[in-house]
Amino acid sequence: MQDTLRRRWRSTLLFALFQLPLVWLIALRYVPYLAIPHDPMGIAYLILTWIGHFGMLVLLGWLPLAVLAVVTRARWLWLPATLLGALGLSALLLDTVVYAQYRFHVNAFMVSLFLNDKNGEIFSFATSTWLVVVGCVAVALALEGWLAHRLIVGRRGQRLPAGLACGTILVTLIASHALHVVADARYQRSVTQQVGIYPLLFPATAKDFMEKHGWLDPRAARAERADIDTKQAQNLDWPRNPLSCQAEAPPNVLVVLIDSWRADEYGPENTPNLYAALNDSGRRYLDHYSGGNATRNGTMSLFYGLTGNYYAYLDDTQTPPLLITQLQKQGYAMGIFSSASLDGVGFDRTIFSSVSPLRLSTPGNSPAGRDQKMTEDWLDWLDQQEQQDDSPWFGMLFYDAPHGYDVPDDAEQPYQPSVKRMDYLDLGPDTDPTPYFNRHRNSVHYDDELLGRVIADLKAKGEWDDTMLVVTADHGQSFNDFGRNYWGHNSNFASPQVLVPMIVNGPGVEPGRVEGMTSHLDVAPMLMRHALGCTNPLSDYAMGKDLLAPGIDHPWIQSSSYIDYGIVEPDRITVVDGTGQWDIVDRQLKPIDDAEFSPAVFEAMQWFRQFYR
Repeated sequence: MQDTLRRRWRSTLLFALFQLPLVWLIALRYVPYLAIPHDPMGIAYLILTWIGHFGMLVLLGWLPLAVLAVVTRARWLWLPATLLGALGLSALLLDTVVYAQYRFHVNAFMVSLFLNDKNGEIFSFATSTWLVVVGCVAVALALEGWLAHRLIVGRRGQRLPAGLACGTILVTLIASHALHVVADARYQRSVTQQVGIYPLLFPATAKDFMEKHGWLDPRAARAERADIDTKQAQNLDWPRNPLSCQAEAPPNVLVVLIDSWRADEYGPENTPNLYAALNDSGRRYLDHYSGGNATRNGTMSLFYGLTGNYYAYLDDTQTPPLLITQLQKQGYAMGIFSSASLDGVGFDRTIFSSVSPLRLSTPGNSPAGRDQKMTEDWLDWLDQQEQQDDSPWFGMLFYDAPHGYDVPDDAEQPYQPSVKRMDYLDLGPDTDPTPYFNRHRNSVHYDDELLGRVIADLKAKGEWDDTMLVVTADHGQSFNDFGRNYWGHNSNFASPQVLVPMIVNGPGVEPGRVEGMTSHLDVAPMLMRHALGCTNPLSDYAMGKDLLAPGIDHPWIQSSSYIDYGIVEPDRITVVDGTGQWDIVDRQLKPIDDAEFSPAVFEAMQWFRQFYR
């Protein structure tokens, strides 16, 4: 039989397709971490994704063989096919092991940790384990060699319907993503909670598109799913034990977030109203870090008390924070106000997924205008709350003007010179940051004026002394601080983007200044212990400490972006990106040559899996 390119392509494609049953067999090791669906949509998604996604991975693995087939005869092509097949199966098997331990998939950082784990702090394998690994690799090589020789050299199976198999994979793959689009828009948890187990899966979403064209009412869709009793993630051991929470005299709780507020933008000039109200009676933290350099991660770290590696799973499963569900169970009225839309960053399906009805957005044509409207709506809500109910309340005010560098023309703007508008295209390594930084500080000053009204209202109503107040930011903002052309946020874990103000005020809070390193992860355990009366050990439900604990001072903290995370120590930052590439830099982002992993990195890797089953 003639050795043509077409025949080589067909035989190598058959070889790839014969990998699929083996891939499915190994992938069964993910099943213990899959919340098995029981409704038709969830079951359909499981079947379609199992066929389509793993089938796509197999076809992607065929592409190198297709290229080699152009220049390699069939009698030699079986050798690279054997190696590639054995390597792919071994990599998938390794990924199942890593996923079982850490709930994320293999990347370059994990490989680097393995190579640098000299003391077995992360990976500790017995001799018998190594023998099993070597045996599995040998069996894979033998199996793949036999299969490759029969299909590529022996040209067996040439009549098998390879085209039909590829068509089936393509159709199921498209159907899987289409089903996820619908399920995500309708908050169908049985579908979205499956996503995390699949390596290299990036499911399609189109909620904004569907809402824009009138195909979806997001408020009605999420209202059907809001339930505080059935939302805890099945594959998290969180809380580790049932919570015992009951405050004798529960205070009101108010969380104020100012988007992109830097630590150096708090003081008598920049925030005179906050400073006047909190400087003497509040407890200020001078070395406090957000759990993220972007809105989603920073805010979620504050409410959940969990690190960024949990967030994708919490989002997929629509699991609310224990802090919020405990507030609801203790009868708190919920006044949640945000200038920017909550569903834009997924808070409608995470932090406030158990709250219904939920105000998703504030009307207005500008961030500053929405901040003003939100403040007025909050004051009206609190008036109604005072008249209707004596129960304690929880409030959140999330201001957005600094994020948009927005200041009304008639507002006081004490910092000059200041640009009239923000245009990121104007920014570069040689741009003078002062006018832009001043614009940002003026927007913070504007929000401080609005917060002055909130504080005055609380005092006028006699609620000030009965309210535990947390004032902070979701993240900071860079202005080319170290001359490395970083502007904005979500790009690094240096202090301008993650060091934020933190002031706590209220009953039981001792005034003063705390110089130790603290984190947003410490906020939820503080509120649950001191506001809600939770008596469990913090290790039952949080990765942080009690922010009010005397002498609090972390040796290192962790912060995340949408795709990266950093381990921040006093003298260095270890950064791991979304592909698993890593770097070690100093606190001003200069690479540290020949740096090795510090003990904090190994501690963090153990810490990350604290609440996984």
